[in-house]
Amino acid sequence: MSLRSTWPSRYWSCSVRLDQRLRLLRTRAALPPPASEHGELAARLRRLSSAPCRQAPRKTPDEQALAAALGADRLAPGVLRVRQRLDLDIRQGRVRLGDCLSALPGLLGEPAPHPNGWLFLDTETSGLAGGTGTWAFLCGLLRLEPDGLVVTQYLLTRLDAERPYLEALGTELRTAGLLVTYNGKSFDLPLLATRFRLAGCPSAFEDKHHLDLLHPMRRAFARMWPDCRLATAEQRLLDLAREDDLSGAEAPSAWLDWLRRGESEGLVAVLRHNRCDLLSLPALTRPLHQTLVDPAGIGADIQRIAQLHRSRGDPDLALELLSTNRDRLKPAALLDLARLHRRRGDWSSASDIWEALAEQRIPDALAEQAKYLEHRERDYAKALECVARLPPGLERENRRMRLEKKLWGQTPCPRS
Repeated sequence: MSLRSTWPSRYWSCSVRLDQRLRLLRTRAALPPPASEHGELAARLRRLSSAPCRQAPRKTPDEQALAAALGADRLAPGVLRVRQRLDLDIRQGRVRLGDCLSALPGLLGEPAPHPNGWLFLDTETSGLAGGTGTWAFLCGLLRLEPDGLVVTQYLLTRLDAERPYLEALGTELRTAGLLVTYNGKSFDLPLLATRFRLAGCPSAFEDKHHLDLLHPMRRAFARMWPDCRLATAEQRLLDLAREDDLSGAEAPSAWLDWLRRGESEGLVAVLRHNRCDLLSLPALTRPLHQTLVDPAGIGADIQRIAQLHRSRGDPDLALELLSTNRDRLKPAALLDLARLHRRRGDWSSASDIWEALAEQRIPDALAEQAKYLEHRERDYAKALECVARLPPGLERENRRMRLEKKLWGQTPCPRS
């Protein structure tokens, strides 16, 4: 009996096709490659064999040598602390840091803790995405003391040392009465809170007062500058342009170079960059405080600063700022000024602003002037002229119908 007679037909046809494909592959493998292809392949192989190995030699990280290069104390295996004392006369750009002690309370808008409890904080991380996969491998702290400044930087040099690293950091954080950061509310503190939870360490700053300088910076300059990054604020407010500085985006690769190959040059640059960030935080409080007093003089957004004073319960100061800088104001800020006049009962000043803006066909000004003429002056004809210039819509039609009835005496018009 033949093999084919014992197999089902579908298995036999599959076996034949498989056998044909195998014979085709053997035939192709036996053919020599074209001369041009063979020559190109040989040239590539010669180039690869002669090229030097580009992979850097792997070194064991020497923590003692790194500590000596940084002037650091070794608190525990994998945890280094660099501490430096600075005089209050030191300058960051054009600002003397000793002059910043009086600026911070004004930014808070509330009673501030004693300056000895102020702690400026900045981190360097293994990435900018955040989440559980991001490590805060460097945390820099700047503390104001009566006789100067103290800059302390905690550096994690081994992944398995994160718990003692966070414990040492938490001990210092718990002594702070006020934390000051730049974008710390959105990035630094949430990331540190995540690392503390993952390491099983108690939180060190959940009950702390926190001032994120990015928020007053955006309030004052978001509509005046292309962005409000720390580097932009340094250049515009401190006249500080960093030279030969490692950018924050390069910090993750510098830390990985240390962990993988023991290269310490990048980490030295990262600590220098972090120290400069820390010094900029108190320095920026002085020009930020100036935005509250003289926003026009420093190029800040006058309308936003006036809104801040009004929200803090000081409409008189808001009115003074807007009135003093009236020639600089845009229509939206002029409308704010008119509202402040109206709330003080100064209808004449408010009407002057609405009338000037109505000439520019600003809808809000037309509506306010129409209401003023209708209810305060009872000049229905002029009010109707303002309404006629409003954009088409239900509000305009309702106002027009009501004014026409009042104008022709079809409804009583009580004085409001």
